[in-house]
Amino acid sequence: MAKVAAVFAVIVCSIVVLHGASANPFGYLAHSTDCPGKCAHKVQPVTLVETSPAFRPASHLEFLEIFLDCFNTLRIPLRKYPAYLSGLFPEDAETKCFLRCVAIKLGVYCDEAGADIERHCLQFGLGQCCEQFKSQHELCLQQNSVPCPDRCTAAYKQELCFQEPIAKYLDYHFHQFVGSLHHAKGSNSLSLLHP
Repeated sequence: MAKVAAVFAVIVCSIVVLHGASANPFGYLAHSTDCPGKCAHKVQPVTLVETSPAFRPASHLEFLEIFLDCFNTLRIPLRKYPAYLSGLFPEDAETKCFLRCVAIKLGVYCDEAGADIERHCLQFGLGQCCEQFKSQHELCLQQNSVPCPDRCTAAYKQELCFQEPIAKYLDYHFHQFVGSLHHAKGSNSLSLLHP
C-alpha cells in the first residue's frame, strides 16, 4: 500500500513540475541507435546484433527523462503512469508505441535490427552477467522476431521479453526517481506530465 501511495506521489510531483524545461534538462548526451540501413518503413525479421562499443547505459535520471518525454510526446493517459512506473505494460496501442519510444531513445532497440540483448543487459541487468542474461532472454527474442503488422507491435513483442528486468530496474531505482522528481519540482528542471 505504501508503494501505491508513493507511485501516486510521483504522479502528483510530475504534474506539478513546471513545463518549459529544456529538451535535455540534465545535460546528458541524447542516446542514439546505430541502426543499419535506412528502411524504417519495412518490418523485417529481427536478428540479435552485437553491441556497439560506444553504447553507454542511461543513468536513472536520463532514463526518467526519456520515460517522461515518451509519455508526454505520445500523450499517454495519466491513468497508465503508475502501471508503467511499476513495469506493467498492458497490450494496447498506446503502450506498444510507448515501449518502442523508450527502447529506441535508450538505444536498446531499433526497427531495422530489433532488440540488442547486450545493451538491454547493460541498461537493465543491474550488474548481472551478460552471458546469463542472454541465455535467459534469447529464446523469447527469437520467438518474437517474426514480422508484425506495425513497428510498435514488433517493438512491444520484443521488449516484453525484458519485462522482468525492466520491472526490477524500475523497482531498484524507484526511490531515486521519486527523489529526482522532488528535486526537479523545486528547480524547474523537468517537464511535467501532460494534463
